[in-house]
Amino acid sequence: MGLEGIDVDAFVQALSIPTQEALAALPQIQRQPEAWQLAFDLLATNNDTCRFFGAHTLHAKVTRDLDTLDTDRREALRHELVRVAVESSKGAANVLSKLCQALAAYLLAQPTEGCLLGAAMSAIQERAQSTGNDAAYAIVEFLGVFAEELNTTALATAEQARIVQDVRDALPQALQVLLGVVSGLEGSPATDAPEFARRAGQQVSWRVRAWRGLQQWLQFGVPGDTLFVPLLEAVLAQLRVLAAYQLRGDGDEDEIAAATTAADDMVGNAAIAARFGRSVGETVLAHFAQPWLAQVVEHSDSEGVLPWAAMIVTFGETYTEHIAAHLDEDHVVAYLRLAVALTQFPGHAGLDEEVSVQPLGLWCLLQEALADSETSSTFAHSAYADVVRALLAKCAYPPTEVWTAADRDAREQFTAYRREAGDALLGAFYVLRGDMLCALVDSALAASDWRYAEAALFALRSVGEAVPQDENDHLPRLFAPGALMQLQPGLTTLHAAVLSLAGAYAEWLSARPALLADVVPRVAAALNEPALVPAAVTALRRLCDNCRAQLGDAVPGLVQLARDSLQTLPSREQQRVLEAVADVILAQSPSTHAAALAPLTASLLPALQAAVARLTPDPDSQTGLIDCLRGIEALARGLQFADDIEERALAGNAEAISMLAFAAQCYCDESLAAFRAGMLSTLNRVLAAPESLNDELLEAMLAAVGAYVRRGPHAFAPDFGQVISFVRCTWEACVARAGSDGAPAISARWADLCPPLLQSMAQLATVAAPKPWRSDTDTDVALGALLARAVGDVCTGLACAAPTLEAAVEQQPVVSERVFDLGSRVLLERLELVVHSEMAAAHLCKLGVHALAVPSRLALRPATSFLGTVVRLGAPSARASSASPLLQALCSEFAPAWLRATLAGIGGALPRSLLPGLSELLFALVRHHLQPARAWIAELLRDPSFPSPHASERAKRQFTQQLLATRSFVRAKAIISEFAIQCRNLQGTSYAS
Repeated sequence: MGLEGIDVDAFVQALSIPTQEALAALPQIQRQPEAWQLAFDLLATNNDTCRFFGAHTLHAKVTRDLDTLDTDRREALRHELVRVAVESSKGAANVLSKLCQALAAYLLAQPTEGCLLGAAMSAIQERAQSTGNDAAYAIVEFLGVFAEELNTTALATAEQARIVQDVRDALPQALQVLLGVVSGLEGSPATDAPEFARRAGQQVSWRVRAWRGLQQWLQFGVPGDTLFVPLLEAVLAQLRVLAAYQLRGDGDEDEIAAATTAADDMVGNAAIAARFGRSVGETVLAHFAQPWLAQVVEHSDSEGVLPWAAMIVTFGETYTEHIAAHLDEDHVVAYLRLAVALTQFPGHAGLDEEVSVQPLGLWCLLQEALADSETSSTFAHSAYADVVRALLAKCAYPPTEVWTAADRDAREQFTAYRREAGDALLGAFYVLRGDMLCALVDSALAASDWRYAEAALFALRSVGEAVPQDENDHLPRLFAPGALMQLQPGLTTLHAAVLSLAGAYAEWLSARPALLADVVPRVAAALNEPALVPAAVTALRRLCDNCRAQLGDAVPGLVQLARDSLQTLPSREQQRVLEAVADVILAQSPSTHAAALAPLTASLLPALQAAVARLTPDPDSQTGLIDCLRGIEALARGLQFADDIEERALAGNAEAISMLAFAAQCYCDESLAAFRAGMLSTLNRVLAAPESLNDELLEAMLAAVGAYVRRGPHAFAPDFGQVISFVRCTWEACVARAGSDGAPAISARWADLCPPLLQSMAQLATVAAPKPWRSDTDTDVALGALLARAVGDVCTGLACAAPTLEAAVEQQPVVSERVFDLGSRVLLERLELVVHSEMAAAHLCKLGVHALAVPSRLALRPATSFLGTVVRLGAPSARASSASPLLQALCSEFAPAWLRATLAGIGGALPRSLLPGLSELLFALVRHHLQPARAWIAELLRDPSFPSPHASERAKRQFTQQLLATRSFVRAKAIISEFAIQCRNLQGTSYAS
């Protein structure tokens, strides 16, 4: 044998080590025709490393060079592959695996008809018999590798059909071989304590491999009526043997895991369950009802039970309907008792066991199946009662010493278990109803150990959404004044559970003023204990939200509570309390709002002024001011009228208009006016020191103002004119001042600070319009001037930021996005403003030409959205408005440039991922300006290289005709996509599919 330029003996010796030089040379050598023989020579050595590289070379040659062999040599190669696989069956595992890969690749590459897979298995068996070897090892490895190769190999349609049929034909033979191997661990099924004998020569590692192979082959679809049920019977019988070994103490963990995983796949096969649910369900239940499985659960530790538990639960989740339909049958009763045993598995979930979490989803699914079938069963009631008792015990916190010793991950797992257990408890409630509620209340009131009382409260909170609002038998006992006191012995966890329970039943309490009057003060008192603050604030918010109308008499106390919180609670909790109390104030008559808010505004405004007085460029000095602003924002959010009231008023609903008008009149109160004036004055002082402004502080200021700038009246909202003036001053302080020559002096930080300001202007443009309930003067002129100023400054800033506007838009995508969004909001919601901000619209239309050339979705999408809106509203057929002449003029001026940029992007200047936005704009241009677009497109496409030299004249003509003829956007997208593929010369590639 000769390999060009290679000393073969020296090369083989180098591979046996192997050396780096030999490994580097191997890929090139494998490309030579003589490498076929080299592979077999390497396999003939006694060195496992050389044998592996021989197998590797065979696999490489089969994968790459099989088509270089004639028919006779291919047939000979198949026999040789079988021979070396059998001879290597008891050698190094990696050698056998690689040889089986080569054989699998050979079969997948064969274009001939016939059951090659079955023939290969038969050939392995015949070869093994003739040489005295055990064929099982080679066949098991081959079957596993073949399944893996089949899943990862790309096959043509015809080849795929042949292979699928080949696999189906070989399936019975493959499963028989695999079952024979997994049954290498034998036992008599006639007794629960059989005499065991291991079949000679079959190691546990090969049984594990066979189980995994069985799992892999199940994915190919086992016929249920002829093969699946007998196979399942055999698998379950073998599982019983494995269980006996485990109970005896010498079961192999890997083998049990592989076997139960394969069985899990079988009992979890939804397609089989749909077709053969009754026969398969009865078969499995008959096995599961036998004592051996219950003994495994009872006598094994968590790790030992876990693989069995997964299989047990998977069956129940797949055959839930079958179980629900046969609840009182003995096998089903035994199965559910098994599931209950898993649910109450000893230990602490997440800390020292992971079994009890497995069946939680099963109980939810079974409850749903019972509800769908409207089945009534005494045993179901009994089983769920057992589940509730088990969950109450499992949800109880571990003893202090156990909990303290647990690490963070274990605690998080226990918390996650409780969340899932809460869902199971809710499912149980739908079965047990009042009986469960009675038992939980009794447990909460009677438990001597705080851990079990807390678990009962947790369960009550979990079922709260399902408890009827007219429940008066059991909950009143729990929320009675004396009962709540007994449940608060000072233990933080239990006290927090009481608070959470009060929040969960806030809606129920809203109909019981006497109980509510006792609960709210107790929740408020808990705010004085730092460890309980999060739970107390959450409960208070829920109570205020659900009982706002009923808490009118409590407003003074709640206001004092919120005022105190400004001194005692962390900033985030202050905000939550302020918003909750504001919810209650808003629910009362507007005539009471000013008096109710006076104590809070009297505290907030001086705190804000003091924080501004301390403001310096040092970020630490800004923290207090930001906290004050966020507190005012939270209070303002709670005082916002509901959107539906504003919508009804805008639609002309007399009642809603009257309500808002009355509120606006009440908000003219002197104390509120003084607060509004003080707020604006204080914020303007911040603008006087722009060097102290950063993006976080600016966003906090704008968020506070935005919270009370609404369409409806707001207690804190000044006239729109004052707000517009404030925003203009903010813009000048942060972004651009007017220079002495009239040109804007752009701030060095303009790109960071203008996005939130543009967002605030968009909100202001939306809401600042005359309303029936407002007495503001018309501010459209001032607002239009502000918008024109802002857009002009942004364009100036972008022009100075980079050599080209395209580069600037790409470098500042957030600025571009915000300014185009501002334009879109004005067009869609305040079209009349356009006539007062003509320059803003013109600037954006011009900027849009440059944005269309930017390969960034963040920049392009807002631009195409804005320009598309201009195109639609500027169409001759659009509804006439005061802005129509301007928009039509803008379309006439800029649409040809938009069209050119759009076609250039479609033709290849931009990525294909941006085609949707470009397609929308092009379709809008063609649909709403058909005749001008026809002329523009014809003029542009006369250039032979536009939009791409790959687009032929015929393709351009066909594209133009089809695009101009369609009125369907879906069809237009397809036309544009096809043209884009032609422009990119991608016809016939995967991109064109």
